Order: sequence, then structure tokens, then C-alpha cells
Amino acid sequence: MTRTGDYMAMLLAKIGSPTAFFPRFPPEALRRVPSRVLGWLDRQRQRAALAELDDRLLNDIGVGRAAAETEARRWD
Repeated sequence: MTRTGDYMAMLLAKIGSPTAFFPRFPPEALRRVPSRVLGWLDRQRQRAALAELDDRLLNDIGVGRAAAETEARRWD
């Protein structure tokens, strides 16, 4: 073996497989990404619409101005 090969063999023996540090990304998690992004965008749209309601409409749905503004500022 070369010095590099010896070093790599020693390193792998010490730390184990490199996949222990870089596990494969589960495919099911990839399938959930689009629905998550669409959910975030939908909530953002709803919060923006809530922020635009006047006090009369907010009162109709039982939400105060402060609560509507707090909800509109959320980013999650």
C-alpha cells in the first residue's frame, strides 16, 4: 500500500465508514418537501389576508387587531 492508502485505511479503521457521517437522505423526506413548501406559502397568504381585514371584519370572526397583527408577523 502507498502512504496515502495506509493513512486512509488507518483513518477508516479509527472512525468507521464515512456514511456514518453522511447518511443517505431518506427519499420519503424528499417527497414531503413540495407539500411542506406549499403549506408554508398558503399560511403566508392567509396571514397576509388576515392582516388586510378591517376591524369590523376581524370582529365578525372574533379576532382582535393585536392578535391579527401578531399572527400576520409569524413566519413559520
